[in-house]
Amino acid sequence: MPVGIEDLYQYLKVVDVVLEVADARLPFTSRYPGLGIKFNCKKSILILNRMDLAEPQATLRWLEYYKSAGTSVLAINARSGEGIKTLHKELSIVAKQKNEVMKQKGLRERPLRIMVLGIPNVGKSSLLNRLAGRGVARTGDRPGITRGPQWIRLMGRMELLDTPGVLWPNWHGREKVLFLGAIGCIPDGRLPITEIAILLGELLKERAPKNLIARYNINLDNTESDILTTIGKARGFLMSGGEVDKEKTANAVVNDFREGKLGRFTLEYPVVS
Repeated sequence: MPVGIEDLYQYLKVVDVVLEVADARLPFTSRYPGLGIKFNCKKSILILNRMDLAEPQATLRWLEYYKSAGTSVLAINARSGEGIKTLHKELSIVAKQKNEVMKQKGLRERPLRIMVLGIPNVGKSSLLNRLAGRGVARTGDRPGITRGPQWIRLMGRMELLDTPGVLWPNWHGREKVLFLGAIGCIPDGRLPITEIAILLGELLKERAPKNLIARYNINLDNTESDILTTIGKARGFLMSGGEVDKEKTANAVVNDFREGKLGRFTLEYPVVS
């Protein structure tokens, strides 16, 4: 189950690298606030996972944004393996540098120890399995799959510590909370699914209307009803009396978004001052 960040401090003294995983569709809000500052004593790499579901140009903008701020960052698709070779190279460089320092101190070489961190359901276990080249960690489409810290031996003399998702006590801003719900970082049922779907529908209507039209075969010029009613009628999600079942419609919209059936879509963009 998710834990507080303080519960993971004890592992800092035994790891060499921190891999912070975030969702490429929500590269800022899906990060634990201030995590980079808390672990600035360690080498860290920010991993933007699920790049296949995000807009390519938006991902490039986020990579440039973080690199300009001095953050080591990579975009990957843990499920397909895209970007994993680059990450392996980065880790191999760090391992070589660490062992050179240890040799200079007259110490024996040891495996590079890596800790994976992130909020629930950003793909940490999928990344671990990809790095390990085998199914060593449970994965799923709901938060809370990883139950406790576990060490995994990787190829190339590396050891990886998988951890449960870390949660912070308070979120600020209703829209950010709904965004987190949209990508599945907050367990279903804790937020009104209709609010999430309406937010997604309105954003897509504004920024990617062709995606909605292609998926649901709807007329977006119809201003007499809200987006959920329009989609529900098109999909035939009707209750007795002909009224649209908005709960069923909302679940369909959110699931379609999560699975990429509404196209590659990024929920937030970097703010450049």
